[in-house]
Amino acid sequence: MRVTTTNSIEGREISRYNDPIAANVVIGTTVFSDIGASYVDFFGGRSTGYEKKMQEMYMCFTE
Repeated sequence: MRVTTTNSIEGREISRYNDPIAANVVIGTTVFSDIGASYVDFFGGRSTGYEKKMQEMYMCFTE
């Protein structure tokens, strides 16, 4: 089985097209995470509060 993101493969017949899979997620953070992220945006670096929320969202989809 060949999987590609192009419209055609030279010398091959396309037997099926699959629609893309997408998801929308809304998750809240605390005011303290937002304030911390604002400082990180200003001074540079990584926002651990937002990183933890992203990990939490990822875990919701993998379970």
